[in-house]
Amino acid sequence: MATLRFGAYQYQHLPLDQLTERWREAERLGFDVLWNCDTLVEPDRPRHLMFDGPATLTLMAERTRTIRIGTLVTSLYFRHPATFAKSATTIDHLSSGRLEVALGVGDPSAGPAALGIHWTTAEQVSRFAEFVRLIDQLLTHEVSDFDGTYYTCTGAETIPQPLPRPPPPQTIAPHGPRMLAIAARNADSWSSWGGYDVTTEADFFRVTAERCRRFDDLCVAADRDPATIRHSVVCFPPLTPWESTAYFVDMVGRMREVGVDEFVLYWPRNWRPEALHEQQVFEQVTAETIPALRAG
Repeated sequence: MATLRFGAYQYQHLPLDQLTERWREAERLGFDVLWNCDTLVEPDRPRHLMFDGPATLTLMAERTRTIRIGTLVTSLYFRHPATFAKSATTIDHLSSGRLEVALGVGDPSAGPAALGIHWTTAEQVSRFAEFVRLIDQLLTHEVSDFDGTYYTCTGAETIPQPLPRPPPPQTIAPHGPRMLAIAARNADSWSSWGGYDVTTEADFFRVTAERCRRFDDLCVAADRDPATIRHSVVCFPPLTPWESTAYFVDMVGRMREVGVDEFVLYWPRNWRPEALHEQQVFEQVTAETIPALRAG
């Protein structure tokens, strides 16, 4: 299993000075990765302030120094591989090689209709397979030609290339069988979350365990060792990681048993503004519990 990691997930739905404070606090508290999101609208709050993902990621690169940064996830709906690769490489250089790439379809409720996008599920999956392949090619070759069904390019340049060699680790975030197979073939890290239809904690743990087993089987079928691919979970409701330190330790332990080695965590009181105790738990977990879990 990969080294245990903890990520901070912060939507860019706050004024920029407040976002900067959050980013710097996440770095100070020792989170491994700081994620924003790629969307035209706030996914969970209609008519709410929401800045652009790539633009704020550029600011994040400039305002932090050591924490790894990325967008969870760069959306198939909104980005073309060639322009995304250029943007990603630029941010990687701005951050001195701290970029993480995460790819997914994105939340269907978070803006594709505004662009007039209405793909069938079959087309979406086929597009995503090409999306992943082409981005990987662009981030590993200075000049790329690609002739797919949905994407084509001739002499597409990615100069300079990203700073790390190999290039930034690539997270892929699928759930369905065909999408999981794409991740099993290509991902350095697989990201999962419960889903809007998962309404109880028991269901969240059950669904995560089932997906982990399915993903691991697909990795073996693709002649890859699942232990070499990070298994990441976004701790989305109904999970309440800041309920207590005991809850946090139990949550991590149960997920570790099924192969999860990365936990992506929303800021305290993001989902329960009235839960004033979450801030105190957050401070205790980041100061004591997470270092202890990392130490084994």
